Amino acid sequence: MKTKAEQCKEEGNKCVKEGKYTEAVFHYTEAIKHEPNTAVLYSNRSLAFLKIDQLFLAMEDAQKAIKLEPSWPKGYFRKAEIEVKAGHYNKALVSYKQALIRDPNIEGIAAAIAKTNKEIEKDKRDATHKPIVYTCIGLAVGALIVAADQFVAVQPSIHYAILQVLIVVGCGGFGFISSKLQRYLAQSQRDALLEEPIDLLSEINNDTDSPQSLKSSSVPSDRPNQEKGKQRKHKEKSK
Repeated sequence: MKTKAEQCKEEGNKCVKEGKYTEAVFHYTEAIKHEPNTAVLYSNRSLAFLKIDQLFLAMEDAQKAIKLEPSWPKGYFRKAEIEVKAGHYNKALVSYKQALIRDPNIEGIAAAIAKTNKEIEKDKRDATHKPIVYTCIGLAVGALIVAADQFVAVQPSIHYAILQVLIVVGCGGFGFISSKLQRYLAQSQRDALLEEPIDLLSEINNDTDSPQSLKSSSVPSDRPNQEKGKQRKHKEKSK
């Protein structure tokens, strides 16, 4: 007879095959409640989290699987898949190689490593080429501004050659800085994908349970008594 954990695991696997990844998470979570030290359950739930783009939770489960069974290659393979999805290609390559060391015959490992190497090379090319391209675009825009002022405008406003050069160079510099800023923002976005999300519910509960809020809610208001006193005084005056 199958255990409760095995039944939940099979239900989770069925949901994954059908593309019901959120439902699969619930089944794997139930299985983990019954067998909290089984690495394959964390690995499977990690895959389900990965499919719904919950990368932080997916990474937590992959690391838990590795911790439970350090010699099991699947945990490292799963970790690498998450790192690829987050754009951390160098880290992913390390994780893939750790999986390969533990099992050279693991399915899909060679193709995954080759694909990751291509992404690393592409990332390097972008880091080198984009600043050049953006700078050239900036220089071209600057040159067009100067040319338009000299040959199109009814009355040119940029009379000095040094000012014309500064405009062209300034536009080129702006293009270069833009490329660097874009890369920085892209890297920050990649890093944020694996950061723990803010738990808004706990933040709300903490605010509700704070001493100040409890004090304000426990102290009775004197306003009703004040209103009653004003009404009595008004009646006495009217008499």
